Amino acid sequence: MIYLILVLTIVNTILIFFFYKKQNRVNQQIIETLKTDTTEIEDISEENKQHIDDILKMREMYESD
Repeated sequence: MIYLILVLTIVNTILIFFFYKKQNRVNQQIIETLKTDTTEIEDISEENKQHIDDILKMREMYESD
């Protein structure tokens, strides 16, 4: 019985180290991806501004009823 507990403890420890290393690699990949991510923010075009204005007008009309 004590050997079973010992083996389970050792296996558990090995699994903890394995998953720690694996998670560490994944975290490094995520950090590198975030560092190299150079997406540019779109400038608000006239179409977008017009669409936003239309939505706001429709909202005002809905709220006034």
